[in-house]
Amino acid sequence: MTFSKTLSDDASVPVWVTQAAKQMAEQFASQQPTPPKAEQVYQNTLAVCVVNGYLNLLGIKTDLAACDSWNPAVRLMNNVADLFIVGHGYMDCRPVPPDAETCWIPLEAHSDRIGYIIVRLDTDQEATLLGFVEQPVEYLPLRQLRPITELPEYLAQSTTVVNLRHWLEGLYQLDWQPPEKLLRPRQLALSYMQTPVQRAKFIELDPDSEYRNVVLLLSVTPHGETLSVRVQLHPAITAEQYAGGTRLVHAAADCLMPNIKLALQTGDNIAVKEVISRTDPRDNCIQIPQFQGQWGERFTIQIVTDKYAINEHFQL
Repeated sequence: MTFSKTLSDDASVPVWVTQAAKQMAEQFASQQPTPPKAEQVYQNTLAVCVVNGYLNLLGIKTDLAACDSWNPAVRLMNNVADLFIVGHGYMDCRPVPPDAETCWIPLEAHSDRIGYIIVRLDTDQEATLLGFVEQPVEYLPLRQLRPITELPEYLAQSTTVVNLRHWLEGLYQLDWQPPEKLLRPRQLALSYMQTPVQRAKFIELDPDSEYRNVVLLLSVTPHGETLSVRVQLHPAITAEQYAGGTRLVHAAADCLMPNIKLALQTGDNIAVKEVISRTDPRDNCIQIPQFQGQWGERFTIQIVTDKYAINEHFQL
């Protein structure tokens, strides 16, 4: 959507605003009920497009479809300027005018963000990425920004937190797939599909083992102010090419690695539930019993073998 004019070591980076970005911003703005709201959406969309283009230029994958800023209903009701960075989480992209010394970050954007990039809209064709911060304040002094050139290193160190509330709105991260794409019918029969909100993730555990790949499956169900979650771990399916196309083939081992642990941890890393796969007979699925939490609470699902520990972080 955009491309960089220079990639210097300075604190800020100038970028072009492309015609495609302006057309997208105009389209979203035209859907708004009042001129002030239209202007807000126009500037937010430009900021998101500018950051999206810059990150893509650096080889950092993004997913606009997973963003609130690309959701017409959320865009109408809220002041949203988020961009989902694949493998990391949501980054806010806040626009400011050329003479700004501070940036207002609305309170609704103070959670579920891995950081905040400030974009100065200089002209209709030019913008400047002024820098970023990890934590928000309502009125952010621009002098407190970290250089934008430090962003790749910061992202490399950041932890992805999957917001399950977005799943209820039909917004999913690219690495969380419909279960039927990763599990075969016999496995799906074990998943107790009592809710349409299910997603599965392919995870490589140990490249040197015949049990190297697994699939983590989450099922979520809302209950007023709480959310019920069920977690399962299955052996993975591999895709095999043949003359007629592609078929799914189960892993060589029709079961999970013995002694693999699936654990539920609270937001402060305290294990509250865990289950371990058996050695004899071996398990073809293990699961954490259904649990409930309040909106906004965080938890971690941990998969542990004798060599590796993988953590997946979530927010209700």
